[in-house]
Amino acid sequence: MIGGTVRCGGSAPPSGDGRAPADAADIPDAADATLRADAMGAVDASIADSAADGGALESSDDGGRDAPVDGGGNSDASVDPRCADGGTTTISGVVYDPAMMDPLYGITVFIPDPDSPLPTLARTGASCGACSDFYPATVNASALTDATGHFTISMSPDGQPVLAGNGIPLVVQTGKWRMQFTIPNVDTCVDNPQPDKSLHLPSNSSEGDMPDIAISTGGADSLECLPLRIGVDPLEYTAGASSQGHIHIFQGAGGATTSQSTPQSYQSLWDSTADLQASDVVLLSCEGSETSNVTSANKQSLSDYASAGGRVFASHMHYAWFNSGPFGSDNLAQWTPGAELVDDSRSFPGNVTTLLNVGGTPFPEGLAFASWLDAGGALTNGQLPIWFARGNAVVTSANVPSQPWITFDNTVPAPGTNGTQYFSFDTPVGDAAAAGAPADTKKCGRIAYSDLHVGGGPGRSEPNVPADYPMALDNQGGTVPDQCAMHPLTPQEKVLEFMLFDLSSCLQSIGGLPQIVTRPAPP
Repeated sequence: MIGGTVRCGGSAPPSGDGRAPADAADIPDAADATLRADAMGAVDASIADSAADGGALESSDDGGRDAPVDGGGNSDASVDPRCADGGTTTISGVVYDPAMMDPLYGITVFIPDPDSPLPTLARTGASCGACSDFYPATVNASALTDATGHFTISMSPDGQPVLAGNGIPLVVQTGKWRMQFTIPNVDTCVDNPQPDKSLHLPSNSSEGDMPDIAISTGGADSLECLPLRIGVDPLEYTAGASSQGHIHIFQGAGGATTSQSTPQSYQSLWDSTADLQASDVVLLSCEGSETSNVTSANKQSLSDYASAGGRVFASHMHYAWFNSGPFGSDNLAQWTPGAELVDDSRSFPGNVTTLLNVGGTPFPEGLAFASWLDAGGALTNGQLPIWFARGNAVVTSANVPSQPWITFDNTVPAPGTNGTQYFSFDTPVGDAAAAGAPADTKKCGRIAYSDLHVGGGPGRSEPNVPADYPMALDNQGGTVPDQCAMHPLTPQEKVLEFMLFDLSSCLQSIGGLPQIVTRPAPP
């Protein structure tokens, strides 16, 4: 899902070096069409490779989100030896978010090997480990969902040898999101499509495994309501670091609280690396002014957390973490402090970045991101309509560590001109190697920054969209999750959904080509 280093083998095509500011919007139409076609063809080819049966799930410094490696050992992995006419046996389907509304990109789907048990996804918070820590050593067959959420597993075993006639186990997983299903029967030599909306990620811990996500609320955004709208059970919401749920709410300045006593973010979340480390992902909602109660020690704690494998999403005025302190010398962006209001009465067009900031070659996940948004109806004339936008960050080719994801169109007036609305960088920044990092990588964590408000904040929303906390005063949140509005995701909420599952997954190398490891062919 955002600029980085290690995931399990998978679906990311061509790599690139060097930095260039070019974006797809700067390329002539014909060239852009060719670029997209070539790059997406590589994405599709890579996914097809990962669909061959069998194989180990191996950590690699290249590849697609949580993608399994190809373990086929046959000279022609598309031919099922059980089929006399040269046909194939496949399982296909679409994987959805917990709400069963949006198909998801980059989800691993596999048939486990009975002799290779699923590892326990311990609730130990962020760590700098290999993708193989989350997956079994071998699987019987596997695939990766494409930009429409669709997958096809080739050469799937039929039901009899696997569970003695009780069906075939099927697992859908990205990072610590994991849900197990049973397919009653698989017929050989034909495709076995699964019913629509039958496969999805879990909404609660009784359905499957989930990461621990800490959310600091704020008076100018309401990130805490997004998990609810993507289908997470309200019972997973809990105050602070309680083990009773997986969505941990901390109160930032002017932000919402739970019905329980909700701890302050500056006292119980970003006060220490240890408190941050308890969560796999940390979301920071804009507070309406530069983030309050942030000390130099707090900034060092966030840096240490991310460098040790933590994932962070920061909204708007949380730029205060990055324009000074440990990140201040990392050349992440050109920062303009302050409100930098564009115009909250209307939307502005944004372009999805489809080129790497390194070298200007195709940005594989950016291409998949654009296709996913388009397939989900989030784009208008190929662009994202952006509400509640700001103009505090500009990422150019000089900002080497960062990868833009969405930028303002060049028609947007100042202060939005040239503004970067989403970018990410991997940690530790630069050439420093992360302590405890796998041998084949130096990076452990990822931070995504958004210079827009995903929602308008308490009591505010874009036209025709119900507001969260409708009775709240400006910059004063209500009660979460009870007063969050329930509605289909807006286009820019879809962006954050994509980013959330990206942050939850294993880290991939932007632009990396998958490293396919195969089992030896049977004698």
